[in-house]
Amino acid sequence: MNNIIKKIVFFPLKGVGGALVLLFVCFACSKNDYSSYCPTWYGFSYKTGSYPNYVQGRPGSNIYLNAGDSVHITACQKERGHLINGTFYTWTLCIDTLDTKNTEDPDDDELVHANIVFNQHTNYDGYADGANDPVCHMLIPESARPNSLGKPDTVKFVARYIYSGQGVSIDNGNIVENTSYNGRITPQSGPTAGGATGNFYFRVNTNY
Repeated sequence: MNNIIKKIVFFPLKGVGGALVLLFVCFACSKNDYSSYCPTWYGFSYKTGSYPNYVQGRPGSNIYLNAGDSVHITACQKERGHLINGTFYTWTLCIDTLDTKNTEDPDDDELVHANIVFNQHTNYDGYADGANDPVCHMLIPESARPNSLGKPDTVKFVARYIYSGQGVSIDNGNIVENTSYNGRITPQSGPTAGGATGNFYFRVNTNY
């Protein structure tokens, strides 16, 4: 966000017949922007499988992932942040899993809710890849089961940014009809730090 100041300078010249001609020269100079703000977001994209045989997931809200799937979820930035140092991402896989007991009777197994956390730390401006879209690689547990209440399962995304300039407020950057991405990410910005929260929804498929 550079503010452009334009200055027009008039140079008097003599034209044909001695008439006075004005030559317009426009100089553009940029004013340094010392404000900090966090990114805005489109939403999430995802793919399954392993390199180089990734399978790109389709956009929308009716997503099914298989127990045991290797999943790569990307939080897609709409506009990059500015003057950001320390950057922290937390991804939390919230899912129901089967707690297998050490018995031969499968009826002894118990369905429990699990939160599996993945933490990432980078420097947004300080590293060559620091401003890249954050990606989390996770494995859906083999013991995962459909939600016991019939609700979607969730990957919760939280971003925290430490500013190196003066923080300014930003538009939330959400797209109401965002058919090309999944979920929703909402940013927040304060005087010294900013962040974002979002949810990626899916359902566990065990019939495959």
